[in-house]
Amino acid sequence: MNTVYALDYAEPWIAAIEQQVFPVLRADPRLKDADKLIARFSGNVTRWRAGGEFRPIVEDANELAAAVELLRLDASDVVIRYEPKLMNTAKSIDFSLEWPDGTRSWVDVKTVAPQWIDDGASWQRFENLEAAFPNNARLIVSRDWAGAAISGQEIKARWSFIKRTVEVEQKVGLLDASERGPVRLLFCSNGTFHKDGLEDFADFYKSRRFREDDWSGNAVTRYMADEGIVFTRSLAGFCFLERPWDAVFASELAVDVRGPAFGR
Repeated sequence: MNTVYALDYAEPWIAAIEQQVFPVLRADPRLKDADKLIARFSGNVTRWRAGGEFRPIVEDANELAAAVELLRLDASDVVIRYEPKLMNTAKSIDFSLEWPDGTRSWVDVKTVAPQWIDDGASWQRFENLEAAFPNNARLIVSRDWAGAAISGQEIKARWSFIKRTVEVEQKVGLLDASERGPVRLLFCSNGTFHKDGLEDFADFYKSRRFREDDWSGNAVTRYMADEGIVFTRSLAGFCFLERPWDAVFASELAVDVRGPAFGR
């Protein structure tokens, strides 16, 4: 269930984005494709009003918030392009950042929003995974306090990190020599996962081993083996953006997320 839609915040929230976010993006000459980014959001709003899904609007709002944060990160002469055409593929990477000296980097934006499902089947899945948790790390939840839903969101977020990483690594492999530069994957949360989960995953991706305090290590290893997934580890890093459901701007952006030094 989508929280914004369920709480009837949708129309005021959409209006706030149009009134507050659109002008920020249109006013900054460094963002060369503001109208393209805005048109995607507006198009999905139109489709939702005609009976379509609301989720694409949430994803677009996260991209809008990400664009604002990228502009805030660098006050220099960086040029930011939204979904520039790539030479070797019809696939796209959301943002290209280009500097006057010719250097370039990329940021692909993905929303991670596992469904809230608090039922017996979800609890059974958690118990099956819990049996394989490391001896020194646990995900502590209670069945009586939405434990099935909370654990389900935590676990599914890890699976999403893995699947989205593979997708973006494939795009990295398709970049032409003239397009290459560091590629980062920015994960957006509207409250369904927290930064510490991404810290665990980023440490595993970078070091090839799990943190000592990562409860998901055995489950992730098994999932990747079952799915035949092997990382190329071609991504430069991971970023975390949090935007509360009813907010129009991000409350946090963290670049090159890593966990605390202890536990690595």
